[in-house]
Amino acid sequence: MAEKASFAVTDGYNLSSDLKELFLGDGEISDGQFRVFHTDGLILIDIHSQFSQRAALNVSFNNSVVAMLFHLDGDARVVERGVNHDSGIKLQRGKHNFEVFNSRNLKLLIEPVLSVNSFIILLSQEFCLRIMPQDYDSQDRLVKAVKEGHRISLSPEFALMGLDMKQIIDKVRNCSRKGSFHRLCLEIKIAELLMLQLEQQASLHSEQSARPAMHDADIEKIEEAKNILEDQYIQPPTIKDLAGMVGLNETKLKTNFKKTFHSTIHAYTQRIRMQKAHELLTQKNLLLKEIAIQVGYQKPSNFTYAYKEFFGIHPGDVARNRKRREY
Repeated sequence: MAEKASFAVTDGYNLSSDLKELFLGDGEISDGQFRVFHTDGLILIDIHSQFSQRAALNVSFNNSVVAMLFHLDGDARVVERGVNHDSGIKLQRGKHNFEVFNSRNLKLLIEPVLSVNSFIILLSQEFCLRIMPQDYDSQDRLVKAVKEGHRISLSPEFALMGLDMKQIIDKVRNCSRKGSFHRLCLEIKIAELLMLQLEQQASLHSEQSARPAMHDADIEKIEEAKNILEDQYIQPPTIKDLAGMVGLNETKLKTNFKKTFHSTIHAYTQRIRMQKAHELLTQKNLLLKEIAIQVGYQKPSNFTYAYKEFFGIHPGDVARNRKRREY
């Protein structure tokens, strides 16, 4: 296993401290990037790479630390280094969470797979409280945990990432600002991501309180439908065919899928296609028409339109940015 680097999260947050950028990886990664931005009270770990061997990144802190975890793909875990034993959290594909850790030592473990795509923000207590809404009643328990350094998760299970979250992450990754303007951009985008996490959790809580729970058998069938879409996104089944594959009628499939994943079946499939397309654009030297075919579009023009609608940027611009970083 390759130990990549060690960082410390300071307790305070100094506005005048330098924001430093470090590129990691060397021989263990290819066709992507593994970089860390760090300054007083803030560490941003941006991974969008292929790994040939297991890698680890260590983080230490004096008091509690807040982690905003956004995981798009791959196999990665955050491990708490305890006195008597270690405990780990497996990051969930296409999902996010907000965690307060108090074990004072964390390790990010990355397994060698085709692609790892994670965006992890570690904040000091001071930084987090500065951007967290203090009068947000439904999150009093969370604010108290941050203030007192108690171990807590925003959600018992990772929640599905929304398109707006992915768009912010993409904007950070493609930000061309320098110096203090780059730092200001990061602070603004981190605050936006936290706002979206809190809003989504409040919305989910309201919806769950207002609707009857699904039967376990139906939950399993909806999860099966999701897995089928993730496996067959290039040529996805029709809703009628998908309903037959999982043993539900079409109306129940559509209704329960949207309740569970807060997305229509079509939109969910589209999101998978766009995520895969973005991986290929940023990691492979392929023509747009080749990428279009690999994610299920026969016409490059249809792919270009869909990508721009989804991410707000032309796929050709993303490819050009990747080439500039390489050279």
